[in-house]
Amino acid sequence: MLASLHKQNLILLVFAILLMEVLTGVTLAFVGVGIFIATFNFKTNKLVRNAIAVLVFSSYWFKYGKIIDPEIGLNFLTSIIVLKILEKETVRDKYMIFFGLILLISAGSLFEKTLSYVFFFGISFLLLIRDFYSFLDKKWKMKDFLYALIWIAPLSALLFILTPRLLEPIPFEQNTTAPGEVGYTTDVNISQIGSLESNQTTVFNVVTSRVLTQKELYWRGNTLTYTDGWNWKETASDKEDAQETFGPNEKNNLASNDVKQSFRLSTKLDYFISLDIPKSVAFGDHYFRSGGGRKAFPQQSWGWMNRYDSISELSSKIDQEEVNSHYLNVTLPKKTKAKISSMFNGSSLKEFESSIKSYFQKQGFVYSMTPGISPNLLSFFETKKGFCSHYASATAIILRIKGIPTRLVSGFMGGSYNRFANYYLITQNDAHVWVEAFENGKWSKIDPTEWVAPERLELGGALYMESVGKDSLSGNSLFRIPRFINEFKLWFRQWDFLFYNWLENMDYHSQSSWLKRLNIKREWLFSIIPFSMVVFMLLYMFFQHLKNRRQVDSVYQEIWQLFYSKMNTKGVNLSMISLKESSELIRNLNDQTVTNVWEKLIAFSFRDQNESITELKKMIRKI
Repeated sequence: MLASLHKQNLILLVFAILLMEVLTGVTLAFVGVGIFIATFNFKTNKLVRNAIAVLVFSSYWFKYGKIIDPEIGLNFLTSIIVLKILEKETVRDKYMIFFGLILLISAGSLFEKTLSYVFFFGISFLLLIRDFYSFLDKKWKMKDFLYALIWIAPLSALLFILTPRLLEPIPFEQNTTAPGEVGYTTDVNISQIGSLESNQTTVFNVVTSRVLTQKELYWRGNTLTYTDGWNWKETASDKEDAQETFGPNEKNNLASNDVKQSFRLSTKLDYFISLDIPKSVAFGDHYFRSGGGRKAFPQQSWGWMNRYDSISELSSKIDQEEVNSHYLNVTLPKKTKAKISSMFNGSSLKEFESSIKSYFQKQGFVYSMTPGISPNLLSFFETKKGFCSHYASATAIILRIKGIPTRLVSGFMGGSYNRFANYYLITQNDAHVWVEAFENGKWSKIDPTEWVAPERLELGGALYMESVGKDSLSGNSLFRIPRFINEFKLWFRQWDFLFYNWLENMDYHSQSSWLKRLNIKREWLFSIIPFSMVVFMLLYMFFQHLKNRRQVDSVYQEIWQLFYSKMNTKGVNLSMISLKESSELIRNLNDQTVTNVWEKLIAFSFRDQNESITELKKMIRKI
């Protein structure tokens, strides 16, 4: 069996591996060094430990710019546990490590929502409880643990069903991508970013009413209409302004080209993401239909929703009678506009689009995640390198200069399909920006990325980032990951999805639904729960009393049977006679050891005197 210290180190190590996306690099390094020092029992100076702690805690401020945040709290707690393991000197420290690890793995469940973590949580809790028994000098019995589970399981299920739900979920994971990471943002600031790194953070899972082709996977977030001539910002006019409620019977009426989607967000977003082009959004008892401009559905009006349904019409065009003049604004000098205008020819949207595409391809423009800083549009024309934001912004500005109203759309393009559970997984690597241009009463989708990097759209963002990664292996490599391993990963992930999909379906609205069917008012739950707890405690105390009685009776029988067996070896049969006759036979033996054991047995069984059962058994065996 592993020693207590090694178990704690192992639990902490596995925890750090599972929560790598939440813990900072400094925290992970501190965990690794701390486990190494504790495992090999190296002595550490208290002053050095405190100095390292200050540096580690300071790093959180420099990374996040604040100290109150769920992710920061998890990093702080992890580092504190490492410090206690390094300075474990007293019994008090042992207890603090035990309760600290329980708190840590419990807090981790708020961030890591997988069945793997559920198994880790259960096994870790079991190991820690066993160690805690040894701290208390008590013997661990699996049957006692299972007996407790038999009582805890129904109580937990009852509380899970009856506990009133919050109307809005608590957003523990924020949409806070670090500078230089791929990720969805409501604004597009190109001039400040010279390179992008992979970001595999899950943003949402979505089930669709039919399987989609890769090029249909455009997930619309928000539109942007204001530009300084290179960067883009959202304004009040970019938010949907023509929402109207509609009846529940309408939400399932799908046209031939409609796709229904059921979303489960993993990170907080300011908008209701939906397939392009969204028609309506539904959550709880709320149903909203999109206005004519099909802009964006902001969530702020109703609070953050992590589960909702949407209906979209898969189309590359949006009908709208007319648009405002701000769709043509470009804050660039006249000379710059004239220079850009002279580079492209045409008289219609289709001709201008063809001219821009031809320019990018003939001039050797390339799609790059490390293009360097391009402070403005003209510098981009010189470097000829950029990612989706560069090409979308350049195309939209060129079209505006040519008199074509445009706007940018920020969202996601791509997604990994899990055929076992029929859902799409979208990560921050799928974040994308494209263009919408207005002509003849219609908004048309244009994605300039397709002109320079068609593989980005064919593969999707996540797979494309994997294929261009520095450490990616060739498809012909002998060390390529076998297909069956990827299939197993997909098969395993379906259970994460199905489990949490079921768990999160037990929300405020579903609880209200079954309460309504049972004619139970929500306020009654605050009386039902305490009453249920009292009934449970009374039942538990009653059965525990019966169990203790059975255990005591069993101990009595075991000890007396052992004594009778020993006496039989001496030719004395005590099983069929009274206590008085047995006492006379014991005295007639003139064996002081037997007499002492007999007196202790009588005192233990009939005078309620405390005697050590273990010591009594030892004395009987020595007869």
